[in-house]
Amino acid sequence: MNFVNDKAKKSNIKKAISILERGFYTKKEVSSFFLDPFERKVIRDIARVNNIDIVFVGGNDKCERKIFVANYYYLPLEESDYIKVLSFNSSDIKHPDVLGALIHMGIDRNSIGDISILDNLVEFVVLEEEANFIKYNLSKIKREGIHIEIKEESILNKAKEDYILSTSFISSLRLDNIVSSLVNTSRSKAKNLINNRLVKVDHQTITDPSYNVDEGAMLSIRKEGRFIFDRIKGFSKKGNYHIEYRKLV
Repeated sequence: MNFVNDKAKKSNIKKAISILERGFYTKKEVSSFFLDPFERKVIRDIARVNNIDIVFVGGNDKCERKIFVANYYYLPLEESDYIKVLSFNSSDIKHPDVLGALIHMGIDRNSIGDISILDNLVEFVVLEEEANFIKYNLSKIKREGIHIEIKEESILNKAKEDYILSTSFISSLRLDNIVSSLVNTSRSKAKNLINNRLVKVDHQTITDPSYNVDEGAMLSIRKEGRFIFDRIKGFSKKGNYHIEYRKLV
């Protein structure tokens, strides 16, 4: 686990591994809480090495957060046995409003999957055992009265992701250089963002400004948004990297 830099993420992965171990030793079906893509990759690799049958479900193939089911009995799985998709009508409520309301109710963050903000509709995924409690107890978000329904099929409608494509030149692939370019700020301010734990790379909080960023990495910068470092297009005459990246909007 030394390759995991984020302490909170390391703790989460250890909890997930303990569930996987229980399934391995008992040979019984087990399921987890919601995991992000980085956490799932670690669990998938461990399961493969130990010949544990495992699938991930989250309400939609494109969901970022999913649970795993190991030693499952039947395929295809009925996702509604493990997760539920809840929905309500709204035209003004945003992602942070929904997440904040759920956590304020005492719902653990790991029990909450993806949240989708659509036209006049909000949908979100939770563990099956939390669904009824939320349905009958969450009636207001941000002073707006809501009426929650549990969808019969646990299928989440995902909002289409738009992005702005950009390019820039940087002297190296250090994290502080990348962040400086993405948010158009100085390297010293970029280092402050990193040192203050405001930057994630592939869902891990990275606090080392010299960390080398790989092509294809997703960077989340608090209050600045999410970016995909797509590729190195080439090099300038001075040897600087010509990079292409997207900002998700």
